[in-house]
This record gives sequence, C-alpha cells and structure tokens, in this order.
Amino acid sequence: MELLRIGHGRPEPEPEPPVVEEGVLSVALVCMPWALVDMPSLAISTIAPLFAARGEVGRLDARYANIRWLDHLTHRVGLARDHYELVVDAEVLGVGEWIFSSCFRPGVDPRETSFFALLRGREQADAYAAMFRAAPRFVDELAREVVESGADVVGLTTTFDQNIASFALARRVKELSPATVTVLGGANCDGVQGTAIHRARPEIDYVVRGEAEHSIGPLVAHIAACRTGRTGPRDDAVRAVPGLCWRSGPDGASVSNPLGTRPIVMDAVPEPVYDHYFRELDGSALTDLVDVKIPLEASRGCWWGAKHHCTFCGLNGSAMAHRAKPTERVRAEASRAIRRHNVLDLVFTDNILGPDHVRRLTTDMALPADWDVRLFAEVKSNLGFHHLEALARAGFTQLQPGVESLSTPVLRIMRKGVTGWQNVRFLRDCTTCRIFPSWNVLVGFPGEDDRVYAALVETLPALHHLTAPDGVHRIQLTRFSPYFDDPRLGLRNLGPSDELTRAYEGVADALDDLGDLVYVFDAEPAGISADMYATLSEAVGVWMANSSTSRLVALPAPQDSLVLVDDRHGWPSRELVLPPGLETEAYRALAKGRTLPALARRLDALGTAVPHGRLEALVEEWTALGLTFREGPTYLALATGLRW
Repeated sequence: MELLRIGHGRPEPEPEPPVVEEGVLSVALVCMPWALVDMPSLAISTIAPLFAARGEVGRLDARYANIRWLDHLTHRVGLARDHYELVVDAEVLGVGEWIFSSCFRPGVDPRETSFFALLRGREQADAYAAMFRAAPRFVDELAREVVESGADVVGLTTTFDQNIASFALARRVKELSPATVTVLGGANCDGVQGTAIHRARPEIDYVVRGEAEHSIGPLVAHIAACRTGRTGPRDDAVRAVPGLCWRSGPDGASVSNPLGTRPIVMDAVPEPVYDHYFRELDGSALTDLVDVKIPLEASRGCWWGAKHHCTFCGLNGSAMAHRAKPTERVRAEASRAIRRHNVLDLVFTDNILGPDHVRRLTTDMALPADWDVRLFAEVKSNLGFHHLEALARAGFTQLQPGVESLSTPVLRIMRKGVTGWQNVRFLRDCTTCRIFPSWNVLVGFPGEDDRVYAALVETLPALHHLTAPDGVHRIQLTRFSPYFDDPRLGLRNLGPSDELTRAYEGVADALDDLGDLVYVFDAEPAGISADMYATLSEAVGVWMANSSTSRLVALPAPQDSLVLVDDRHGWPSRELVLPPGLETEAYRALAKGRTLPALARRLDALGTAVPHGRLEALVEEWTALGLTFREGPTYLALATGLRW
C-alpha cells in the first residue's frame, strides 16, 4: 500500500517502509540540545503519558538527545561538560542556535560565519567552533537511529535555543524517511512563533501552539487515520484542534488553527513520567557526573502577572491565567517520584508559586522527616519571615524571588508590587533561614534615573553580608512582554536581536519570518547611562567577591540585650552591644521595617520610654554604621538572626 506523505500530498513512489500494524503507531519523542542534562524535560515527561494513553500508539519511546550530545562532545570531540553549560547559560545569546546551523550549511568554516565575530577573542571560541563542526554528524547519526527504530511519528519540544537543532533533526529524518510524521511543540511555538516556524520549515508537518493536553489526542487519531488510509490530511478533525498548524492541499500550504480561548485546567495535566530520562542517563558515561533533579509542576501561569504584568517579562506567552494543582496531588507526585527514582532534589518549575501554595506546601506538603529533600521554587519577594521559616522547615533550600532591584522607583517601573527595602528584608531573612536566594540586578528601564542608582551604590557596602546578585544585566526586549506589545511604554523595538539574526543566517528559509519566529529583540538603550552601569557593576562585583566572608548577625545577650557581630568587608570588625530597653527593643522592632512614627508607636505599645529626639538620633547613628538600611522614610535592621 502506498502511504500518503502527511501534509505534502502524494509523493513520488518510495521504497515500501516497514509495515505498520493497522491503527498502531510507533512514536519517538526527542529532547534536543540545549536542554539541561541534570533533570528530565518536563515537556517530554508530561506529554509522554498523553501519547501512551492513546489506543493508536503501540510503542512509545523518548530520546534525550541533549544527554547524547554531551556524551558526543566529551568522548568524540574532546570537550568538557563545562562547554555544554556555557551554551545553556547563554554566555553569548544564540550560540546554541548557531552551533546547529552548521547542519544547514555543510562544509562552512565556523570562523567564516558572521556569528563567529561575536566569539572571536573569547576563551572558549575554539570549543564553540568544534561544536559547530561536530553537529551535522551527530544529527545524522541520531536521525538514522530514529528512522531505523521504525518510528512513524517524531515529536520534538523546543524552548530557548532548541529551535535549529530540532529543525535539523526533523529535516534529516524527512530526508531518510519522507513518510515519517514530524510534530513540534513547546514554548518556542507559542502564538505567532509557531505559525512562523510551520511556514518556514517544510520538514515540520505539525506544530502544536500553546498547551498540548487537548491537542495530542485528536492529532494522534488523525495521524493514525491517515497512515491507515481511512482519511486524508484534510480531515475536519484536524481543523478543529485549537492552535494546531498543519498542511493542506498538494502544495502543503501552512494552515494555522485559531488558538484556544480557555487555558488547560490542571486536572487535564497527567502526572509526569520520568523513566525515559533515567534510562537514557543510566546508559550514559555521565551518570556519575550529574546531580539529578526532578522537575515538579504545581501550577501554570502567573498569579501576579494576571493582575499586574511585569513590564519586561514575556515568560507566560498566551497562558498567563494562573491555575494550580491541589497540594495533596503535588505531594503525592513528589513522593512517588522520590521513591521511584531515589532523587531528593526537587525543582518546582512554576513561574511563581501562588500565595495559597506557599502556605499549603509548608504544611500539607510535609514529606517524611527522614527524607533530606532539597526543594527549589520561584516566589514573590514580599514573603514574611514566618513564610520563609516554614519553607525552610519544609525543605526549601533555594528560592528565586524575582528581586530584580533594591530601588523602589525602579521596581515601580517594573510593576513588581514590592519596595526596595522589602527586597533587602527578604535577602536578610533568607540568610537567617539558611535559604539561598538566586537573583540578578536588572537595569535599562525607560524612565529610570542615574541618581537612583548613585544612591543605591552608596548603600551597597552595608549589604555585603547578604547573598549577592549574580550580576547586573540590561533587560532584553522579549516577545509577549508589555514592553514588546506596547511601544508607548518607551522601549523602541529595533527588530530581531543581532545575535539571533546572525545565528539563523544559515537557515535561509527562516530569515524571512525571523521577526515572528524569535523571542528576543534588540531595543534602543534606555534608562541607566553607560557610566553609571559601569559604576553599579563594579560595586556589585565587590559585593559578589566578598559576601561569602562577610557577616553581620544579631545575637541574644544576657539581660535581654543584643550583641551585633560585624565582620563585613569594608567595615571595622567589631561587636556592638545594644543595652536592654530602648536600643534593643527599637532594633528588634526594625526587623520588620518601619518609619519613625511607626517605630515610636511600636515602642509605646511595648511600654518602652523614648526620650525626646533620642529615636531619631539612634536610627541615624545605626544607618551611619551600616546597621540599618534606609529607603525614603523607612528604616530596616540589617543584622541577620532577627525574627519578626
């Protein structure tokens, strides 16, 4: 029987492919570089059960090509894992895409490409060039393996720098086996991006835009019907799949169905299956070199963004509405994953845990006490001390709080809904609770003022005992962000980023659609001046270099007094004794952060006498000594070890 080539009309006669049992499909899911190698792909792990549940699917496999690529680099190219991680961390934006663009321009010297000009002079330039040369052979071997396995359907997931690697594999699979159906989904396929990919890449038969839970079933049924000759590619069923891109007519014209209007409810999201990842890792030489983490999904969307979308953030695309799994289900899924895979490091992939989840995950989530779990999550930075203390007890050892800045005027421009002093308080309380907060300083917002940063630079030495940021970074203009959608906010779009334009230049069919296809764009510089950026970066660099050896801690002393032990870089090493009464009570009260009138009211409620003018003089003295942080009228005690 001659099979229809999905989406491309009737091809020239091909050698008969392996016989497919009536109504049964073999599906291969593939996670291409540059996904993290130390955890399963949540996308693959979540959609695998959707495929497996379909009666049309007789065999399902998942290949972690990111792990195989790292094996390839270390054993056949002579590179190290660190080289892979440099690409994952985007040392140079788009370098991962550029590396696999070599699959579309065989024989090209990487040093002759325009992208290499961005790498020239860097320590790892030779390593990047070696990866560029190695990519075509790796993709060819992987494609041959997939085709020889008898896969009828190849499903790929793409986020950040996985586009060109996925295109390359799909194209090579099609060259080897034109009847094999290729499906692409993932964050890079959301909205117009998915439409542009499908339009530009003929090797992709179907693109699933948006959440896939309601798309997989009817798509599998349609593909199976086409494979068995019961229907053609123009079946009405495929037209009804929300967000699906497919091909129509003999010329394979791209058709994009409208996106669905309702977000997926979490009850429709299956429990992830991680077995494929662990099988792949067990067969890798990297097994003993990878500290595995398990991704957990407690919710989707962003509860804060649904109210006040941060001006620079484009992470949620078309699925901003916040939806959450019941905590009992999250706990059950975590427990089963830990027991099955003997892994205690769990990473919540949620863009931000909702307030109710923060509360309930510290109570209902409670895992067995003898499990030394280490949990990570993204949270809002206005959490109180009792929240952080409870998170620490529940096993959270690292948080990403979205601090972004320690300046209230800049945070207002971002629409973060917190103040600078609240962010400082969060960093201080994380140190007290022994939680590591991951954060960056973001700058370059329209309307920000150098004077704000000059004032901030003056205060940074007092913060050296707190966890430093990972660096200072200008914001990127990203698709789906308010800055991208609304030019009136002041960030002028100059088009697709120069780095990505260079990376895609070898993938000729994608260039015409690049403005719709990519996620990151160039913008006219805004906000902070170049000189102030350098000054701030230098000050943060000093903080980064000295935070691990700096300390400012409040210790209880006899007769209800406090001792402040100060070993911060740039300050005299000293122990300051705050006598009981006014000084101790006032400093403890400032753990929460208060204005002078609010502090006076608190002391009055405690029955502590305050001589006229003494309170003002005291907090000013503490501020001069770097013991309190002042922003506007609010004072905050900086010593760790305080509860409030």
